Amino acid sequence: MSFYSSLVLAANDGVRRPSGEEVTAVLAECGLHGPQYGQWGFEDPPNPGTEMAWGGLADHISDLFSDPAAAAENDRFFTPDTVGYYAGAEGVQVHSPDGDYIGPGWSINISGYGYFFPWEFADLRDRALRTHALARLKATVQERFGGRFVLPPGEDGDLLRSRLIDGVDGWLWFACESM
Repeated sequence: MSFYSSLVLAANDGVRRPSGEEVTAVLAECGLHGPQYGQWGFEDPPNPGTEMAWGGLADHISDLFSDPAAAAENDRFFTPDTVGYYAGAEGVQVHSPDGDYIGPGWSINISGYGYFFPWEFADLRDRALRTHALARLKATVQERFGGRFVLPPGEDGDLLRSRLIDGVDGWLWFACESM
C-alpha cells in the first residue's frame, strides 16, 4: 500500500496562463526549489490538454514537517520532497479517502510520501501554509497570474470543501491524500 500526499495550491478561473519560465522564476523567488531543482522531470501528459513538471523541494520547506511527536504516532507521517506544477484539462487533482476530484485549472503541488495524521487541517494551516515562504507563494501567484478557484456544484464541490485548508478567495490550498 502506498501513502502519498500533497498540499495543492490551485485556481481554475481567470488565470493568466504562465510560461514554464515564469513558474520556475516564481518558485525560485519564493525559495521552494532544492539543489536538485535543475533536474525538472517532464512526462507525456495523460491527456493532450495537460502540462506537468516537477523538481526537488527545498529542505527548509520539507523541514516544516519535521515533527518527532507526529512521526512517533504515525510512522508514515508526511515527508514532502517534490514541488510540481500542473496546468490544463486535469490541472487540479485532489485525492482523498472519500473520493477524488480531477478538473481543469492550474496548480502548484508540494508532494511526498506519507499522510498528514496526526496533524489536523488547522495544524497544516498554522505550521506550514502560514509560514513566510508558502504565504509568499500564494500571494505571488495571485499577483502575477491572477485568477481564483471556483468550487463546482454538487458532490465535487462538497469533496473540495472537505479538503480545503486555507483560502476564501483567489487561489486556494487543498490537502490531498492517496491511500
